[in-house]
Amino acid sequence: MPLAGRTTDPGSEHLFMLCWGVAAFTIGCFLAFNLRGVVDRFVGFLAAQQAQSGRTAPPRGTSAFRVVGTVFVLMGGGLAVLGAAGVFSVDAGSLFTRNRDLGALTLLLPFLGLLALAGFWHRRGPLRAAWATGRAVLRFAAALYCLAVLALAACLTLGLFTLGAFVLALTVVTAAITLLSLPRRGPAT
Repeated sequence: MPLAGRTTDPGSEHLFMLCWGVAAFTIGCFLAFNLRGVVDRFVGFLAAQQAQSGRTAPPRGTSAFRVVGTVFVLMGGGLAVLGAAGVFSVDAGSLFTRNRDLGALTLLLPFLGLLALAGFWHRRGPLRAAWATGRAVLRFAAALYCLAVLALAACLTLGLFTLGAFVLALTVVTAAITLLSLPRRGPAT
């Protein structure tokens, strides 16, 4: 792509797309899932600013922020995946090729995945707390996290390390969404 007489590196376009996708996905998660009450605080800030300036306006809801956040999550996730595929020059055929055998560790990986899930579903674990809130978004994020951990264990067991890297990214994102969406615990008494 010529830009003022210069040519850019073909990989830089994909890196730019990856960065913008991650940024849009992150902002969208905060808006769509109301992580740490960011939307509620922003609406309260707008109401305080209107009251301070003497203007009166009807109270605002948070539904518009959630719709915009959902669009950002979908578009950002798509841009991030396309950018990552371009940056790492991933061929669709290489995703499902077996890279190497792990030997005896192959039998241990599924048990490690199940052990990790058992720890997170423990009585005071974060996934149990997410499920107990009763919110559909948190329950979906907890279920998606469980599936991502099991898929990661399966990819590593089968030796699909390229696909496992993408599944690892999905696992980290779902864990972050789940943990940041949990209600804050009060101080111990």
